[in-house]
Amino acid sequence: MTASISPATAGPSSRTVHTIEAATPAWLRRADAWAERVSDRVNPILVKETRQALKSRQFVVTFSVLLTAALGWTVAGSLSMMPQIYTTPSAPRMLIGYYALLALPMLLIVPLTAYRSLESEIDDGTLELLSISALSPWQIVLGKLASASLQMMLYLVTLFPCVAYAYTLRGVDLPTLGLMMLILIVAGLFLTVFALALAPLAHGRSGRVTTLLTVILLLLISEYGVGTTVVLLILFGNPLPGAETVFIAIGLPLVLASLGHLCLTATAAQLTPESENRSSPLRLVLLGTTALVCGLAAYAIENRRFDSDFCIACYFIATALLTGLWAFASPMLAAESANLTPRIQRELPSSFASRVALTFLTPGPATGLVFAILGVVGIAALVPIGLDRLALNPDTRVPAQARTAFTELAIIIGSYYVIGLVLARWLVAVVRIKNHPRVELGLAAFIVVAVVMALVPFSVGLHLNDYREYPYSAWQVTNWAWTISQTANGSLPNKIKYGIVAAAVLGLLSAIGTVGERALAVRTETPDDMAAQPAGREA
Repeated sequence: MTASISPATAGPSSRTVHTIEAATPAWLRRADAWAERVSDRVNPILVKETRQALKSRQFVVTFSVLLTAALGWTVAGSLSMMPQIYTTPSAPRMLIGYYALLALPMLLIVPLTAYRSLESEIDDGTLELLSISALSPWQIVLGKLASASLQMMLYLVTLFPCVAYAYTLRGVDLPTLGLMMLILIVAGLFLTVFALALAPLAHGRSGRVTTLLTVILLLLISEYGVGTTVVLLILFGNPLPGAETVFIAIGLPLVLASLGHLCLTATAAQLTPESENRSSPLRLVLLGTTALVCGLAAYAIENRRFDSDFCIACYFIATALLTGLWAFASPMLAAESANLTPRIQRELPSSFASRVALTFLTPGPATGLVFAILGVVGIAALVPIGLDRLALNPDTRVPAQARTAFTELAIIIGSYYVIGLVLARWLVAVVRIKNHPRVELGLAAFIVVAVVMALVPFSVGLHLNDYREYPYSAWQVTNWAWTISQTANGSLPNKIKYGIVAAAVLGLLSAIGTVGERALAVRTETPDDMAAQPAGREA
């Protein structure tokens, strides 16, 4: 039996609550209701990770040491510059100390903690329990990243008064201070994402130790590089004009955000069961990153307000970034599993137009090989196009001889890479006959193919010439290292150039020829009994 309480019989505390609610403005009540609804939808991984992080000994010790060190540097640094601190600009020295204190947790401790958090979830088996819940791999990864971002925000808020105090000492302008904070935040977030991407790679005790040491080494190198950049910025200021500074301040975070999205997609793909499509999202993000970098480089090249040396630097940085990105991703795309589960087949494009446009986004080694080759060919084709656009600017100094040399280098390097991809793809196919390796084997197979192609002909030639120096000949055509050096010197015969390009074209045609009916699986319709099940119940 439930007793009802009327306003007349309500107690003093109930009447007080009703009075407070009546006195509260309507907009504040709506904001409170909205906050309550949002809090109910917050990623539970974020809530769990934040509670564990804020209660952990690591956070308490780091936060306490940071506060103590900031107080100590404020007192010691100020006293060490007395009495000149009243008359001489003293902000750079104090700001460098505060940056060192802030960079340690943001660029080292927080990314390492995020890596250990995800790695421990995989190692302890709790990730398997999360996988059978309603949480998706993306929610798990984003929850880890959001928790790390919240910790960074706490560190920034804690030392913000110290940075403001250093700014009042004169010697550093506000734009430089803003660039320093932007570099620190962007670098911290990207290193955290990169550390999370390496966490699923650890398998076995030796693998976990090796991956952990690799993460620590990369974080230390990154902290040194970022620290050097920030210290030089504080001491000597920003040497670039305003337009170029704005371009870097906007373009660099966009590129790092796109690369971070690619890393997060790869991390979520590694946590996704093999029954689902893990390849197509990666290829789409890879294409998006390539388009973004190409767009920024094209804007820098075509912008006549930028200095010519700055345009050339943007061109070469974009070329190097895209080359490294596709060189790293292509062998793994060509080493995917050929098994397409019924779930994946139900998600394949069904119409003729969609199959023509999205064929090479279909998972599988055959489509992955063609997709990778087309990407490599596209990057090689962009090299002469960018050089021609640079030459149209009268302020740039790109002679015709240099454009011809770089174009030939791009063609030869791209051709060798296509040949290596084809050979690595078939090597992985042989291994997959009796094994089920991971896609990282594609990268290892490509490295093995590259080493064999360069080392075997050189060793044979060295043996035939009694281990003495000998000139380059057509027998060294597979020796890509020597051939590329000959191309750079301009001494490679034309017949060898044409032979290398012809071999690459044959490799592309063979890759397209292997994309048969097995690789281009037709979409299957969802069975009626499975379509009648509620969402999330499909096996």
